[in-house]
Amino acid sequence: MTRAAVVWLACVLRLAAQDAEGDPEQMWAQGEREAALAAWEQQLALRPDDVALRRALVSRQMEGQRWEAALRTAASLGPEADGLRGSALFVLARYEEALRHLSAADPAQALLRVEALESLGRTQEAEAAIEAAAQALGAGHPRVAVLRARRLAAAGRFEDALPWYRAARAADPLDREALFGLGQALVRSGARAEGLQLLQQHRELLPLLDARDFALQSLGLDPSHAGNHARVADAERALGRLGEAEAAYLRASALARTPAELVPVVLRHARLLAEDRGDVEAALALLDQALARAPDAHLAVRAGDLLAGARRTAEARARYEQALALRPGDPQVEQRLADLPPAGNEPP
Repeated sequence: MTRAAVVWLACVLRLAAQDAEGDPEQMWAQGEREAALAAWEQQLALRPDDVALRRALVSRQMEGQRWEAALRTAASLGPEADGLRGSALFVLARYEEALRHLSAADPAQALLRVEALESLGRTQEAEAAIEAAAQALGAGHPRVAVLRARRLAAAGRFEDALPWYRAARAADPLDREALFGLGQALVRSGARAEGLQLLQQHRELLPLLDARDFALQSLGLDPSHAGNHARVADAERALGRLGEAEAAYLRASALARTPAELVPVVLRHARLLAEDRGDVEAALALLDQALARAPDAHLAVRAGDLLAGARRTAEARARYEQALALRPGDPQVEQRLADLPPAGNEPP
């Protein structure tokens, strides 16, 4: 290859690298994760010795649940990537390999070590790993409490397991393992009625937690999609976590690009405010803000329903009329208007 050709190729590679750097961080932030990962991979192909870039790509692949890809990318990294390797191997159920990379001194990795050892049936090592996890996370950590309770229950020491399960439940009432374990331990230790009650709670809670897990997984794959945030909000509301639900509804509204995306989110958020918070004024304010952004009859109807329920008849009539202006001749809105008390006969 001539000198001119070498110079030309270097320029081409540099420009290609700049194009690949098209801004994968921005693409990632906007939820275009496949495109962002492809851009980072292209950059790495052009700069294979860029250790910082390689580490960043491994982290993003892990975040995007591309476990096998993360392992391949991390293959040439040194011991500083052991935690990432161990975590990926654990998720892939390659527990023996994972244990070679997971550190007992790292809080998150220490917990994975316990789970891996228990999955392999290495009981004595698992017990020692629990103590190491207690050192890394603190003896009062709820996950440590669950692990200790689990080992005691496995040994048939149900009464000894009870205080550990109760401590974990007090720290996290939604810990499904702590709830189930406590119910089982109570039944086995003679407190049958209390135990069966908790096991029933576990059966009722489990599908709600599964729904939240699924919603969070979908959100992780595409955090730019308003509907994914709304599904998380719905799941949090079903669990009674109203603050978390409100925050997710607000994120969904901010990301909504069309009225078709915005309106269902606002309607559900307004229902939370009115029904769960008992704050009709906040719900009305939210609906008004959305109406200014997306004039939709559904929003006006919901406002009218809230006002009618509060016996604010004149205001309800105005909202229903607003809805009819947006959707002329709608029989359901016309029926709502007909059902209102005549003007001047509003109840006190």
